[in-house]
Amino acid sequence: MIKKTFFFLLFLLMLSCQMKRFNHISYLNKVNEIDSIYRMRNDTLQALKMYRSLFKKYPPHHSNLIEEYQTYIMVSDKYHQDFGGKKSLYKLLPLVAPNWKYKRMDSNFFALYKKYGIDSLEVEERIAEWKKGLNKRLVDSFSIASLRDQEKHRRDLVLQKKNDEKNEQLLLWTFTNYGYPSLQKIGLWGNNNTFMSMGTLLNHAADSKRYPYFKEKILDYVKSGECPPEDYAEMVDKHSLVTRVPEYGTFSNVPITDSIKVNKNRKNIGMPGLKHSKKIHDEYFKE
Repeated sequence: MIKKTFFFLLFLLMLSCQMKRFNHISYLNKVNEIDSIYRMRNDTLQALKMYRSLFKKYPPHHSNLIEEYQTYIMVSDKYHQDFGGKKSLYKLLPLVAPNWKYKRMDSNFFALYKKYGIDSLEVEERIAEWKKGLNKRLVDSFSIASLRDQEKHRRDLVLQKKNDEKNEQLLLWTFTNYGYPSLQKIGLWGNNNTFMSMGTLLNHAADSKRYPYFKEKILDYVKSGECPPEDYAEMVDKHSLVTRVPEYGTFSNVPITDSIKVNKNRKNIGMPGLKHSKKIHDEYFKE
């Protein structure tokens, strides 16, 4: 019995080490490759085959606007392909839960669940359970930080600087005590329906004296899959507006002089190329 316990603990330790070495950027680039085949080459069946293989290796995840796990499930159902049925549908719920305020208005979403024997009441109950699992202390803190950040619209530079400092201190404290305040830790909508955009808070840290620290630290969170690369890229590009040409081309009003270099930079953090990204945005907002 002791021997079995020892080997089990050893297995867990090895698994933990593997997870620490895991770089989420490799996953993101694979998703971008598959989405390009699906969206730009219109080879749906090949994309589904690749997604199926991907999700056997990696846990389900949603990339910005691509929402690959939901795409995989819904397109598989449309083409009568096996996606894992109820088990996969349950795995999808935590990924859509952060923006449930709007997702719950999607009748096609509920229709898919009903088709596989999961009624809307069960879906709502599981979303409610997910919400209970959020870090209440962080939700409270970032609800306040988000409201504080919105005071920028008062155009009071002294107030802006004061609020930015408070929010930066909160980020530093959170990184030390809880890691990155991801969607799965705090959600997207906080107390009193406050919209909590981490991307906005990071954007406003671009002019901070702590920027070198944020640039290095948050890149680690991109690699771990907790911070979307788009949020990181926008922070870096905003800082770069003052010092040099933006690295990731996230500002549409800033000319890109070297698209090859920008695309290489984007791939290095798991973002789709410029043309691919434009097509994703155009199709998403067209819907």
